[in-house]
Amino acid sequence: MEASKPLRVLIAENHRDLSDVMSQLIDTEPDMRCVGQVSDAAQVLDAARDASADVLILDLMLQGGSGLPLVEALTAAMPDLRVIIFSGLADSEEVAREVKRRGAAAFVTKGCDFQVLLEALRPGVPAT
Repeated sequence: MEASKPLRVLIAENHRDLSDVMSQLIDTEPDMRCVGQVSDAAQVLDAARDASADVLILDLMLQGGSGLPLVEALTAAMPDLRVIIFSGLADSEEVAREVKRRGAAAFVTKGCDFQVLLEALRPGVPAT
């Protein structure tokens, strides 16, 4: 990816208000741009392709199904797409291990400082 090209971020989040806030905050970053928002599991892969997303913020609790099976499907269909799980699940350590096993680049818990999520979106940042 060129240094001058902004990181293209797609948000797959079940809660529209949170998705809107994340989109606005991402767009304030000089090296990032939100390229779309989806809330339905069935739309995620097509939206990622259509938006030519570099990074996907994926909530595991989406309308129409769990985001967990999507991790493998997304990484298989779009190997250059970085999938960042953003979840509020209680047993986050076990879930974090599972999503990384399936190909996610990082797991970030909801409620963290937003800077933690922004750092995880950037290439070259080690998975948490």
